[in-house]
Amino acid sequence: MTTASMFNSLYHCGFCVQVSAFVDAWKTRRKNKEGARQLEAMTDHALKDIGLTRGDIPLVRSGQLTDHYRNYV
Repeated sequence: MTTASMFNSLYHCGFCVQVSAFVDAWKTRRKNKEGARQLEAMTDHALKDIGLTRGDIPLVRSGQLTDHYRNYV
């Protein structure tokens, strides 16, 4: 393997890692936004049943409120 092909192989892997991280972050943001949309469609009573309030919805959208939240409620 030549130095040039080794360099190209390493560059490609680094690029793929960056693209993969970007796609994963995009999927997470999309999932959070969809979850927030579903919560916004719920009634206040239904939100209370699952331990949330309307004030928690922006936290879901931004990803600050995760499944681990339920362990502390």
